[in-house]
Amino acid sequence: MIKNKNIMKEIRGGIFSVLVAICIVSVVNSKVLANVKVEQSSMDNTLHDGQHLIVNKLNYNFSDPKRGDIIIFLENCKRGTIIEDTMENIKSILGKKNNNNNRLVKRVIGVSGDEVDIRDGVVYLNNEKLDEPYAKGETISNDFKLPITVSEGKVFVLGDNRAVSRDSRKFGLIDCNQVEGSASFRVYPFDEIGSIK
Repeated sequence: MIKNKNIMKEIRGGIFSVLVAICIVSVVNSKVLANVKVEQSSMDNTLHDGQHLIVNKLNYNFSDPKRGDIIIFLENCKRGTIIEDTMENIKSILGKKNNNNNRLVKRVIGVSGDEVDIRDGVVYLNNEKLDEPYAKGETISNDFKLPITVSEGKVFVLGDNRAVSRDSRKFGLIDCNQVEGSASFRVYPFDEIGSIK
């Protein structure tokens, strides 16, 4: 009888330890760092489908994204509180991921106060032609009304692979509260490990 109580106590302790570990990992994943898999071709040639990235989630808690940053943002909602984000991560671990929170990876072109325009396949920022060695293909405005002045707390984003990217030309300005973090490091495939520029 005493042996059974000790076994049950050890099992409860093990379950408790696993639950605490899941909560800690979920908090870190929701507010500090995360591993994100690229599942799109809109950032070719900078990022490719199937690559895994480390996302720094701390930097935008203290400042807004800057021009040139590669950001990960939620298409249909804003970042939640630490509790909401932790619960979403636990659901994800349990295989009950919310499909409404589609994550997109794009490059910040314009920030608060900037005027963005696209003329003859070229991006202009504050009436100056933007040098974009990372861009693949011609940039077409997609009937989006331009020029546009980026309002406070928003960013204008484009994918590097302009012909296939769904970005601010399609859905407008991105609220900074939708931004989860910046793509800072490529960790997979192993032969492509390194910082992201």
